[in-house]
Amino acid sequence: MKVILATPPGRTSEKWPPLGLLYIASSLRSQRPDDIRVIDAFCENLSPEGLVARVVRERPDVFGMNCSTHTFLSAMDALARIHRALPDTTLVLGGFHATFVAERILRDYPFADYIIKGEAERGFVQLLDALEEGRSPGAVDGISFLEDGTLVDRPIAIITDLDALPLPARDLLPPIKYGYAHNGVRLTFGKFTTLCSSRGCPFACRYCSCAAFSRRRWRPRSPEKVVDEIEALEAEGYECAVFVDDNFTLRRSRVEAICRLLRERRIRMRFYCEGRVDGAPYELLRTMKRAGFDVMYFGVESASEHVLAYYGKGITADESRRAIADAKRARMLVVISLILGARVESTEDILRTIDFIGETRPHGVQLNILDCLVGTPIWDEMIDAGVVGPEDWRTNHRIYEYNPDGLSRVLLEALVKRGSAAHVQGWKTRDGVRDFLGLMASNPTGRKVILGNILRLPTLRRVSSEARAIASASPFISRAMPTSGAPESK
Repeated sequence: MKVILATPPGRTSEKWPPLGLLYIASSLRSQRPDDIRVIDAFCENLSPEGLVARVVRERPDVFGMNCSTHTFLSAMDALARIHRALPDTTLVLGGFHATFVAERILRDYPFADYIIKGEAERGFVQLLDALEEGRSPGAVDGISFLEDGTLVDRPIAIITDLDALPLPARDLLPPIKYGYAHNGVRLTFGKFTTLCSSRGCPFACRYCSCAAFSRRRWRPRSPEKVVDEIEALEAEGYECAVFVDDNFTLRRSRVEAICRLLRERRIRMRFYCEGRVDGAPYELLRTMKRAGFDVMYFGVESASEHVLAYYGKGITADESRRAIADAKRARMLVVISLILGARVESTEDILRTIDFIGETRPHGVQLNILDCLVGTPIWDEMIDAGVVGPEDWRTNHRIYEYNPDGLSRVLLEALVKRGSAAHVQGWKTRDGVRDFLGLMASNPTGRKVILGNILRLPTLRRVSSEARAIASASPFISRAMPTSGAPESK
């Protein structure tokens, strides 16, 4: 069979390889003689027309696409066009969004033949075997489809032995430059990729669908398998990689074993990973830094204790302060995420979180306005409250759309700008300059980030000045503007 696996069409400045599709491709290739192609329409910035033209030229027997809530409508537009052009091609959908609303998709978009829910490496192989042999795919792991109008629905597929999976088929990637950028600042350099050392998350943050997707089951790869993959990547010329684990530092002994093997094998690649603030003690961070982990990403989300409790984070603001300080002391580059706009959140709560940015001075801040996503407890809360309708599942929704008594869109977006300004202002202080000089001296990735983005300084200054202009028009935000400290750079 000829098989094409693709990401949905779209546009992005943050180009990460489609690791999930590459795992499916390698699983197919290891067990079947199919002709497999990968089209990364999202990172290639393809339009729906451009993707369809590519697929029609190839005329595959099976076309598979992943989708998130944010890309669902784009994905369905592309699938509809492909079905019209190639009615005999079998269309398969997967990913987070499709996993949680499989029956609705199958009934509302009848050109979608099959949905594989959860982790699809085994299910996709089983589906092609069934199609080739002319038998019903009703026993395929994670499958959902309609048979004479009746839903056939298997449970979400979870793979327990990750070491048994073949390595991702990165050789099928298109010849584009992948990389990681945040607010226009490049954070990766050289040949870049992603890798996964574990799947799943045992926690249940209310804004996140990972717990439902993985059934809160965390499954690690062995340290030896992880470092074997890294060694192969370095031999292929890769210089840096982001671990896409939901929680890389969950089991300290495993992280320490990975770090020990990296040092024993003299690996020179640099790494980025994500961890919880309550699971990243200084000694572990220092060990990671010595093994090449230059960048640490923490999901802080808020500096307000009652907002953190609402999110079900299970952490405190003080734990976040300590983790950021410890990671900086270990000479790591620290990026944090924050979420604004919870139904229980006041302007004062948000100002407290903005103050937290200036107080802790992380090197990068990802400021988000809270989304209501299918598959999350917050989505269920909104359904139960009657503020999300039965047809609202096709796309994401900002919480402020359903919270007329809460913070307005204009104010929230202004506060996000203010948070960006607080981040920039924090690095114009004497301590901020000293911190960056320390990164230049002791963090290879930090040094490349600073030197590689020198020409982007005017952009950072513009963000700061725009936010100050917005703040001057709002008494709520101006209260949080700094009134002292080092002057702005000229």
